[in-house]
Parts: sequence; structure tokens; C-alpha cells
Amino acid sequence: MSEKALAYIIKADSDDMGTVIGGLNKVSEDDAVLLASRSLRGDFDGCVSEAVLPNSGSPKAQSYTPPEAAAKPVAGKPNLQPAYPVRADQPVGSSIELTKGLVSMFSSYARDESQKKTYAAAGQCLATSVYKAGFSQETLHFLAGGAPLGTGSIVDHVPNDKDKAIWQSPRFTQALVDCTANAAPTPLPEP
Repeated sequence: MSEKALAYIIKADSDDMGTVIGGLNKVSEDDAVLLASRSLRGDFDGCVSEAVLPNSGSPKAQSYTPPEAAAKPVAGKPNLQPAYPVRADQPVGSSIELTKGLVSMFSSYARDESQKKTYAAAGQCLATSVYKAGFSQETLHFLAGGAPLGTGSIVDHVPNDKDKAIWQSPRFTQALVDCTANAAPTPLPEP
């Protein structure tokens, strides 16, 4: 990684990998791709193994086992009740109609108030990305409703395979990451 990229990562001081990668993408696309790669994890584990298991063949050499992958989150029952009324007989005709629903849906996954504020600040960007992505009206209605799922994944509830493929495409997911990385939460008013 370049010195510029390393400096950005230190300055970002965040444990939200998506946000860091999104911001790093503006500094260096190559370094952002490297940070997101699976090979980086393998290289890291190899370095740790080399340091912990010296070549001396000593029986006292420590053994190193790479950490297990994080367990899948316990699946709860998602809340599929729409937060906002959406008329199925009227098409979603603009990104503005998606903003509240998307903010509601994404915020249901937020870890804290700060992340909720980030989603609120990114709402219009998220809505524009979704609207321009080419989803079916059925999916747009689902997203505009803003069901506060809170568990699982949004793509699990996208109604058809074509729309699921759009949602999981690298171009679309990067657009969502860019929206949240560039969002500036509205500061709280002075007391």
C-alpha cells in the first residue's frame, strides 16, 4: 500500500471497513481494492504464522491457528411491515419517493445514533443510486415502504433474481458505499 493510503487509513480511525474503503477509493483506487481483497487476509495470516512458528523445529514453538470467520448473525424475524404507505397501483416516479423508505430500512441496521445520522444524511444519495440502478417497480415499492427489517439482509427480500443481481453487483454496492462515505451528518444543535 502507498504511504498516502496508509496515512488515510490511520486518519480515518474507523472500524467500519466499508466507509474506510469508500474513502480510500478517492485517495487510491488500487489501494482500496487491495484493502478489500481476500488475499490480504491470507497474506496477513501467513505473516503471523511465520512469526509464531519459527523454522527452528523446536518442540516449544508456539502454534498459531488463524481466527475462525465470524459467526453468521443469529437470524431474527425481520420486520416487514412498511414504515410508509406506498400505493401499489402508482409507479415510483422519482428518487424523492424512495428517500424516507431507504433511510428507515438502512437505519434499522445501524449500530448507534451516529450511524443513523449518517444514513439520514446519505438518504438522497442512496435514493438516487437506487432509482438509477434499474430496479423493477415491485422492488422500488418495497424499498419506498421502508420496512425496518433490522435483521438479515435487504437483498433477501428483493422480489426477483434480476433485481437481486443488480443489488449485489459491485457497481451498485460501491455506489451505496460512496453515498455513506460522503455523507456528512447534520450536527446536533447547541444546547
